[in-house]
Amino acid sequence: LGSLSATDLNKRFILSFLHAHGKLFTKVGMESFSGVASHVLQEFKSLLQHGPSLLGCTNLLQIITINMFAIHNAHRRGEEADVRSVLLEQSTALGLGMFAVLVQRCTDLLKETPAEPVSMTDGEEEGKTEELEGMVRISAFPQDLREILPSVKVWSDWMLGHPDEWNPPPCGLECSPDVWKCLADFCNVLAHVDHEEVPLYKVDSEESEGDEELALLQLKEDKLLAGFIPLLAAPQEPCYTDRQTDMAIAADCKRVTVLKYFLEALCGQEEPLLAFKGGKYISVATSHPSVETRSWKHSLAEKEVDDVILEGELSLSPSEGEEDFEAGDSENDIRELKARRHALANELAQQQKRRDKIQAVLQTGGQLELEVRPFFLVPDTNGFIDHLEDLKKLLQCGSYIIVVPLIVITELDGLAKGQDTFGVGVGSGGRGTSSRGNFNVSAPHIRAVQEKARLAVAFLEKGFEAREPCLRALTSRGNQLESIAFRSEDTSGQQGNNDDVILSCCLHYCKDKAKDFTPSQRNGTVKLQREVVLLTDDRNLRVKALTRNVPVRDIPSFLIWAKVG
Repeated sequence: LGSLSATDLNKRFILSFLHAHGKLFTKVGMESFSGVASHVLQEFKSLLQHGPSLLGCTNLLQIITINMFAIHNAHRRGEEADVRSVLLEQSTALGLGMFAVLVQRCTDLLKETPAEPVSMTDGEEEGKTEELEGMVRISAFPQDLREILPSVKVWSDWMLGHPDEWNPPPCGLECSPDVWKCLADFCNVLAHVDHEEVPLYKVDSEESEGDEELALLQLKEDKLLAGFIPLLAAPQEPCYTDRQTDMAIAADCKRVTVLKYFLEALCGQEEPLLAFKGGKYISVATSHPSVETRSWKHSLAEKEVDDVILEGELSLSPSEGEEDFEAGDSENDIRELKARRHALANELAQQQKRRDKIQAVLQTGGQLELEVRPFFLVPDTNGFIDHLEDLKKLLQCGSYIIVVPLIVITELDGLAKGQDTFGVGVGSGGRGTSSRGNFNVSAPHIRAVQEKARLAVAFLEKGFEAREPCLRALTSRGNQLESIAFRSEDTSGQQGNNDDVILSCCLHYCKDKAKDFTPSQRNGTVKLQREVVLLTDDRNLRVKALTRNVPVRDIPSFLIWAKVG
């Protein structure tokens, strides 16, 4: 990342950020979410080192609010308010991780800001002047810090309004800084910031109307996000300042005041996350394993719950409790055991709920059994690009009829002519080839895909000209074509994308009747016969096919099963 220019780094971060939130929104490909989220955090941290001006204050606010929406969306889909789903934990972990990176950057910038002695007002004791020496003036804040503060303030507002989302703390991500340690360091630095450089007043609206010397102080982030649902629960108090003061400095004074209140609130939780010890603030939050390392422990959850309960009871016994308090470690140990017990109880509740749901689905109806006797093979566009030689072997063996959907031929034509090569070989209807999703491909690779498409089109044209008996073309409406000389088709009336058109060609060979889905015995097994197999390695298309009871295999595994070649 250090070798990338600021512009390239910004582009890469935006792509990674959208990639991570695409997974959270669609819940597709979540097995790789931890890796993608780690890239987001690393790139975000490197990007802030170049200065937030690359993103801008408004873009930073948008990034923060997208994280809030992801948590709100995952929580809305949750089954119960007192149990966090894995999706909710991952959304919260990403949001807290990016917040920790912002707080880290704020702490570094504040440490670099020179401190100045702050003069006392008349009548103050002389001994108090030493306490205020070395205070950082808000008017001396660097521009980078002024760009970041609104986003940090907005996230702190969200945390104050939604304590159940982050307390107890969720499991962290790989490469994510410890947000509570970052907040403790931030609290220590913020204690030396003079937030009273500009006087702020809290008065009733009726009193302020008659006071012409005071003006309502409105932060731009509050105006921008007014009405945003995740922030409706955030505490908002009107604040006023003198009309002659610099509104930019006054706004930063209010942000620092809000942040100091937020950090004090963390110390005042029922189970504190920050504590003041040894003359400074430290993190006392219980550390959790990462989302990635937690998954392999699920099978041991029940045993660990019993062990934790037993250890908790032992540690809470009167005699041992007094000894531990004398040692000074008992309080943290008990808090850690309680947090661990709570996390494991949540995991057990989720597992039991999942088992109950599976059992309920199994009891509502009998099982479905597919009897597959392959005769019609329907390959998709990727098959002709990546496995043309294997398809030739299937055609030459004469045991199967290869059915080519007309939309596949249209996509191959587009690739052969070099159309829609954004992202490497995306077909005319938005479907991609085997390199789908790679935005950093080279020109030679694009030319290679184009050449493979030409070979596939030539193979099909030659086969239809020779009237191969085992080769057919099929329209989206189920009509067979003997020639592909005229192969344009109007699919404007079709619902769905090209994947759905290919799937409809497979369903043309599935002649199911209503009585076929009625088992001979109650809750018995439903048996369906299939003569068609969809050949694809496209995950989305495979999922769609399985939901419609269409057998699906990738071409290499089908060749092994059929013992061809």
